[in-house]
Amino acid sequence: MGERLARLLAARTGARAVRVLDLAPLGGGAIQENWRLDADFEGGRLDGCQALVLRTDAPSAVPFSLSRAQEFRVLEAAFAAGVAVPEPLLLEEDPAVIGRPFHIMRRVEGVAAGHRLVRMAMAEAAREALVERLGAELARIHAVRPPREDLAFLPLPQRPAAAERIARYRRSLDALA
Repeated sequence: MGERLARLLAARTGARAVRVLDLAPLGGGAIQENWRLDADFEGGRLDGCQALVLRTDAPSAVPFSLSRAQEFRVLEAAFAAGVAVPEPLLLEEDPAVIGRPFHIMRRVEGVAAGHRLVRMAMAEAAREALVERLGAELARIHAVRPPREDLAFLPLPQRPAAAERIARYRRSLDALA
């Protein structure tokens, strides 16, 4: 897998060569697989050593999950709006490279798991700063307004968002039964 991936990365970034230094599963992906990908690019738009994440489908799927291509488009829109998300770099829909579609983004260090964040020892000022930061991020997310051609695959709700979300979860649970 590493050689095919290195060839694809070189071709898609204009690099003369790419060496995959590390490719290992990351923990915490409940629905999708996330792989730590460290690669050294010789030339091209990602010249140098890069800390990346390869994201692909896990063997088990949830019916209402976005495809990797759809997820990549959402990530592009969020990144362009200034939301603190990893920079999306490459989408590959051909399963021939690693056996299924995937996308690659920059790796961002930090804690994203809400259950871990609320248990972390933090000064009151840091907690307040975190709440302010989360509010600012939500504002940036809400600035991505439908309808948008690049996000046309996302259905527009026909009722209030909370009622639509509950109905969607009910449909998903019914589909599992």
